[in-house]
Amino acid sequence: MAPLRHTFALAALLVVPPLLGAGPAMAGREPQLRVLLAEDDALRVVPADGPLLLRSASGELLGRVEQGMTLRADDDRIVGLPQPLAEVWLEPQGPEGSFWLQQRRYAGSLRLRARGGRLQAVNRLGVERYLASVVGSEMPARWPLEALRVQAVAARTYALRLWRPEADVDLGSTVSHQVYRGLEAETESTRAAVATTRSLVLTHRGQLIDSVFFSSSGGMTENSGEVWPRQLPYLRSVVDYDQDSPVYRWTVAFDEGQLQSAFPETGGASSIEPISQTSTGRLRQVLVRGPGGELNLSGGQLRQRLGLRSSFVRFRPPEDPDTVLERLGSWLGLRPALVAEGRGYGHGVGLSQWGTYGMALKGVSFDRILAHYYSNVDVQPYRPLARSEEHTSELQSPDHLVCRL
Repeated sequence: MAPLRHTFALAALLVVPPLLGAGPAMAGREPQLRVLLAEDDALRVVPADGPLLLRSASGELLGRVEQGMTLRADDDRIVGLPQPLAEVWLEPQGPEGSFWLQQRRYAGSLRLRARGGRLQAVNRLGVERYLASVVGSEMPARWPLEALRVQAVAARTYALRLWRPEADVDLGSTVSHQVYRGLEAETESTRAAVATTRSLVLTHRGQLIDSVFFSSSGGMTENSGEVWPRQLPYLRSVVDYDQDSPVYRWTVAFDEGQLQSAFPETGGASSIEPISQTSTGRLRQVLVRGPGGELNLSGGQLRQRLGLRSSFVRFRPPEDPDTVLERLGSWLGLRPALVAEGRGYGHGVGLSQWGTYGMALKGVSFDRILAHYYSNVDVQPYRPLARSEEHTSELQSPDHLVCRL
C-alpha cells in the first residue's frame, strides 16, 4: 500500500476570525454545538467532499488537507502536522462539505486538541444539522413521522439546555448524552422531522426542561424523584403505550458463575429480594443473600452489576427440570441459579420512545405525544433566555443517562 500523503496548499497565511466563538449567539442565529466525537492516542481524518482547510486555534490558515492523515498526540502536541501545535481546526471548503473521522462521516468543522498524550476530537455544527443525525441515531428512521418529530423536539431541547457559548464541549455523542452517528444516520425522514419542527423546544415556566428519554418502560413511566434525587414538575409517572416494544417483558437466567462475578462480597446470590420500590414497582433497594453473607444495593447498582435492561425486575429460583435434557443440564451444573423477570429498557423517566411509536401509530400528533410524557410543558420556538440558570442536568444523578433503542 502506498504511503499516505498530506497535501498542504502553501498559500499566504490568512488571518480570519476564530472558529470557536466566545460570546453568546446573536439573536436569530442558529446555535453552534460542540460535540465530543472521540478521544484516543491517534485519530484518522479523511476529506470527504474536497479539501479541508487546516487552521490554527486563532483561525490562521495553515494549508489544505487533500488526503487522509493519521494524527497522534505527543503529550500536549499533535504529531503529523506541518508544525507542532496543541490545537487545530479542520473545516470543509464548502457549506455542504464533510469529513471522515475514523469510520464515520460528519458535517461541520472539527477541532483536534492534544492533552496529556490523548487526542480529543470535537465536531462543531449547527443544532439543526446535528439533530437530523441524532433523530436517526436514537430512533428507527422508518417509524411514523410524528414519532420522529417528537424525538426531534426532545433532542433539540436536551441539547440546547446543555449548550453554553463559552464552553469547549457541550455534550458527547453516546448514550451518556444523545447518540450522534454523523451523516450516515441522516435520512429524508429524519431531515423532514427536524425541518418541520425547526427551533421548537419544550419549556416549563419559560425555562428549557430536562427532556430525558428512554426506550421502553413496560407500561408505566416513573416519577423523577423516585429514581433520582429531585422531583421535577414535568417528569411525572404516566401510562406508557409501549406494548409493541420487544423488551416490554423480558426474562434473563443467571448461572452461579455469573452471580459470583456480580456479587463477590457474598460469593454469589441465592436470592435477591426487594427492600423498597417505587410507586410503579421499580426496585429502589434490594437485599442480596449469598453463601458468604448479605449485601444491600440500590436498584441502579443492581442493574449495573447484572447488566439488566431496567430496575423494573423481580427474581425467582429456576423451575424444576421437566425434560431429560433439562435434567442432564442440571446434573452438569448448567441449570440457572436465579431467573430475572423484568419489564422495559432504561431508567423509565420522561419520554418513552416505544410509547411514542405506539401513540404515533394511532394518529396522535407530535405535540400531544410530548404533552403526554412531559407534564405541564409548552412547545414553543427557542429563545436564548429560555434556559435554566444551571446548564447541567437538574436531576444530578450518576444514573442520569439518556437511553436509546
